[in-house]
Amino acid sequence: MLELGQHVKEQVARRTEALHREVEEEMGDQFLRRTAQRKVFDGRANYLRWQNMRQKALQQRLDAEMMGWIVEAIECWDQKKAMENQEKELSDTDLIFEYLTKRAAHIDTGKLPLEIPVFKTMHASYSLPSMWRDKY
Repeated sequence: MLELGQHVKEQVARRTEALHREVEEEMGDQFLRRTAQRKVFDGRANYLRWQNMRQKALQQRLDAEMMGWIVEAIECWDQKKAMENQEKELSDTDLIFEYLTKRAAHIDTGKLPLEIPVFKTMHASYSLPSMWRDKY
């Protein structure tokens, strides 16, 4: 699920940047030129008015188009590709687990003994209590 959320965020961020550029190109020069011709306010006030108008236009367009972008991003997400990428990335915990559970060195099985040696049973030790022999 994290990959899907990240994918959706990336898609929405890319679309939002494109929308910012589009609004800047469409409305920016036109608004500032028109307000400069009217000469009602000074340049700083006109720039503040432009920022406010741009913010309103962006908010309206984002409200109108955001749900469509999210749905489109979810539909174009490739889950198989995300799972393949996730399997390739091993975390430190996985690496340590593999190292501890698998043999760390290559052991030549040809040199290992074929039979397990049988040892003679040992007699009771003198350090054990004398009644030990009677019990067991």
